[in-house]
Amino acid sequence: MDWTILRPGGFASNAFAWAETIRTERTAAAPFGDTGLPWIDPADIGEVAAAALREDGHAGQVYELTGPALSTPRQRAEAIGDALGEPIRFIEQTRDQARAQMLQFMPKPVVETTLDIIGNPTPAEQRISPDVEQVLGRTPRTFAGWALRNIAAFR
Repeated sequence: MDWTILRPGGFASNAFAWAETIRTERTAAAPFGDTGLPWIDPADIGEVAAAALREDGHAGQVYELTGPALSTPRQRAEAIGDALGEPIRFIEQTRDQARAQMLQFMPKPVVETTLDIIGNPTPAEQRISPDVEQVLGRTPRTFAGWALRNIAAFR
């Protein structure tokens, strides 16, 4: 049986975790405010998956799926503010504050690994992959574009 592996990194849709505080307080809190990762728009993941299922030439491939640029939590909050037409105040959490919040919905080993990745990513975790563009024939969508398409969640 043929197979194709898709390996997406951080999802732009993780920003939905800020929806309530952006709606009610116009704030977004996260640790490591200036550490960038190449967050991917879930729509790009879906399009790559559809291409792998429908088109020839993807059997046996492993695709690393990233967005087109590194994006920091501070930049993502700013992009949501730009889409809203008003500023969002970014609150930089300490690692301990982020851990306490994340432990409410994630197991401890996952929390620690996640904090390590978002706080001190390796060069491989920060690498911008060409795979989305190679499969789809276009650059990956930006976080700002994701924010515009999903702005209703933050109003």
